[in-house]
Amino acid sequence: MRIMAIKLPKFLAKIVRIFKGNKKSDT
Repeated sequence: MRIMAIKLPKFLAKIVRIFKGNKKSDT
């Protein structure tokens, strides 16, 4: 459970970073 709590935020941060990067490229 502890590993999941640490891995989940990092995984979400990665998706958000990629999502933001794609948006920047589109603009």
